[in-house]
Amino acid sequence: MTVYITQESANRNFLPARKFGDLVPLLPGNAQIVLSAAPIVRKLKFQLARFNDDDYLLMSGDPLIMGIAVHEALRVNNGKAKFLKWDKREADYYDVFIDMNQKEEIYDR
Repeated sequence: MTVYITQESANRNFLPARKFGDLVPLLPGNAQIVLSAAPIVRKLKFQLARFNDDDYLLMSGDPLIMGIAVHEALRVNNGKAKFLKWDKREADYYDVFIDMNQKEEIYDR
């Protein structure tokens, strides 16, 4: 089991997420997508190529980098991914499972 951290952050303590798997940062905290997206997209695709049902994504850093990581994880794992969400009150992570293939009834509002 692996916890993929989208971007390192010197200001965040990711250690509580260790109970879900090995912590693997995908990009350093100073990674910038503004100048050229292609190198970051290639790196994320390479690092998430083996993302599977046992793995988690932990969102941190640039929202665009997070979006690309989510897209790639869902793409390689047939529309399914688990995420770790921080709970301030409990000071801990809890897991959230997303299945984009799940058929649900859509209601008009």
